[in-house]
Amino acid sequence: QRLKTSWPLTMIKSATISKASTARKFVRCMSTVDWSKPVFSSSPKAAAHYNAIKSWVSMAEAEAETYSKPPGPIDFASAKSSVRDKELVDILEKFYSSNTPAAETHEWDDEDKAQTENHLAFLRDQSEFNEEALPVLKNELEFWKMARTTKETTYLDMACNHPHIHEEVEDELEARDWFKDTPYDKTKAD
Repeated sequence: QRLKTSWPLTMIKSATISKASTARKFVRCMSTVDWSKPVFSSSPKAAAHYNAIKSWVSMAEAEAETYSKPPGPIDFASAKSSVRDKELVDILEKFYSSNTPAAETHEWDDEDKAQTENHLAFLRDQSEFNEEALPVLKNELEFWKMARTTKETTYLDMACNHPHIHEEVEDELEARDWFKDTPYDKTKAD
């Protein structure tokens, strides 16, 4: 049988306040992100990436809650009564009481931090650009919905809605390029 503890023995004494507080700060920072912004759903790849981050943040919040309190003391007496090898439990108890591992501290690598900051700055710029472009694109979409070519569309409607096509047609008529862009075009080399 195994000893019943909430954490592995090697991690019990190595858990430090700095590691836990760093994780909590990061999760708090990520949980304040407004995930409904258009930048997070701009493309399927971006949406998949940010959904993965969002699920990781949720999981990290749950883990932070689970391990926010230090673990309770290990009851070696009950372990001795339920384990056949009492000597093993004694060895583990001595190891536990004499073991004082160095505190683990985690620092964010400067290169990784700079890369993340650049990535976030790019996303902020992209978000600002999207917010500026969105009304313009909505207006253009409405225009193109109104300017759809149907059976009732006249040549004048086409000329007004598509001036570049009108100009090209007029230039072809003036230059007498009757068969341009057809299999009968004589200007193309055989």
